[in-house]
Amino acid sequence: MRTLHLARGRDAATRRRHPWLFSGAVAREEGTSPDGAVEARDASGAFLARGFASPAASIVARFWTFEDRPLDADLVSRRVREAVALRDHVVPPETDGYRVVNAEGDFLPGLVADRYGGALVIQATTEGTARARPLWLPPLLAAFPEATVLQKNDLPGRQGEGLALDDELLAGDTSPRRAAFRERGLAFVAEISAGQKTGFFLDQRENRFLVRSLAAGRSVLDLFSYSGAFGVAALAGGATRVVHVDASADALELARENHILNGQALEGPGARVETREADVFDDLRVRVAAGERWDFIVTDPPAFAKRKADVDKACRGYKDINRLAFQLLAPGGLLLACSCSGRISPDLFQKVIFAAALDARRPARLLERRGAGADHPVSIDCPEGDYLKAFLLEAP
Repeated sequence: MRTLHLARGRDAATRRRHPWLFSGAVAREEGTSPDGAVEARDASGAFLARGFASPAASIVARFWTFEDRPLDADLVSRRVREAVALRDHVVPPETDGYRVVNAEGDFLPGLVADRYGGALVIQATTEGTARARPLWLPPLLAAFPEATVLQKNDLPGRQGEGLALDDELLAGDTSPRRAAFRERGLAFVAEISAGQKTGFFLDQRENRFLVRSLAAGRSVLDLFSYSGAFGVAALAGGATRVVHVDASADALELARENHILNGQALEGPGARVETREADVFDDLRVRVAAGERWDFIVTDPPAFAKRKADVDKACRGYKDINRLAFQLLAPGGLLLACSCSGRISPDLFQKVIFAAALDARRPARLLERRGAGADHPVSIDCPEGDYLKAFLLEAP
């Protein structure tokens, strides 16, 4: 077993069961592990944790157990079965698109598995997790014996560790480019091979349902719309009109396809959907200058802050986009303001949103603070996994 001996005074996080070990905490190491397994011991030699190593990363190990027990198939299989069983309880009816394994949130650090109908898309984000495949793949195949299983590898973390970036077919006859699935009875397509994340923003499912529940009789402006899923949900809830704005022509084509799948007309007398390919910031300024008013606006941009150094610039971006959105809201209008930047805390995001309302000279009140659905659990020992913020506000 490869052993990492922590420097004196650098073991507090590990003792608190935090699953990440940074290189600066390691005083010395000894031994080798062909399978990538590693254990941590404090300066006195006492056992702390066991997991898998990623020597080329700043997080040199991710711990899978804090008990002095084997890191074996029994442990990992039980974790996978528990993750699958949790989804049986929390995933809503008529839904076969959801997260099956959420890394640290399911005590399987670095491992993500998403289901899209008959396809399972996996991300092993670190060298250690990739080398642990003989432990986590068999129980996933047992839980979804008929699924086509694709490991999607083109990830920044893997690139930084020098790992292979080509996708791998782990089960099935051919690698799926796309996959159809259902969400609360609505039909969607995930772009597995070329899309963002594993092909769809599954983490926003419950927030889409919120929009669906509030959209009746309202006009809806969906910003950074990607797959158009918020707009599909809004029309299913009785919205009078939906406009999607995104800079990607491919994303807007996917949005149109998802509307068609749900019988939501794009053309003709009953059409209530419009797509616009544009820079969202520029488009909003044009709409403000034109004096437009909207009943419901969704701002769901990509992560503006992927590094700590990006936080100040990201806050300016979030403030600008939501300031313009506030200016467009009709009296009594609703704003769902989202951020998937893990570097920005909920409290900081709330301050940014309130500053945006102040600059827009619009009174606003916070109705709900929301995050990802229950299929994206967060380990209380690893709060960094709680990345998604979605604030529902009203502007009287």
